[in-house]
Amino acid sequence: MFRFVAIVAGLSSLLGGCVLLPPNHQGGIATTVSPEEYGQRLCRHLDLDDYAGCLSEVLEYFETPHPDRIPPGHSTSGPIAVMLEDEVYRGHYDSMPPFSASFRVSNGVNSCSASYNAGAGSQDALFDVYCNDGRSGWADLILAMDGRNGIGRLALDDGSQGDVVFGYLPLGQAEPYPYRP
Repeated sequence: MFRFVAIVAGLSSLLGGCVLLPPNHQGGIATTVSPEEYGQRLCRHLDLDDYAGCLSEVLEYFETPHPDRIPPGHSTSGPIAVMLEDEVYRGHYDSMPPFSASFRVSNGVNSCSASYNAGAGSQDALFDVYCNDGRSGWADLILAMDGRNGIGRLALDDGSQGDVVFGYLPLGQAEPYPYRP
């Protein structure tokens, strides 16, 4: 894996000049994501008493067989959840791999939208994030090996940071969001 990342970074440097990665850049295109990783990201925002129950619920969900829940025509879109500080933002993502993608999330009061477009000059699959409360920043998403689900990080200019989980496998449906107190 390390050698792959080094090769991609070297190739990117040759093709696009010096590559500057934002803090906490996930790197790579896809990675193995365990049910525990999804659970940690989905439940980390909860206090300790609720965290254990939430994590158990996520792990139980992954142990239970589920039919393929992806609606026809939605293989590159689906639910997304951002745990930003102590709040959960839920929404939907759409992508046209590997050239562009976008998502929009809301906590019921504030909303954030994000996008990247390789055809418009984006040199990396980093999303430019803009929130309706004036904050902006970036989101770095990485696919799970199945290519339909994944994880990521989000950072805003006020110092807020959050975890991202997306896809039908870890979330089922974004509404109702099952992992909050």
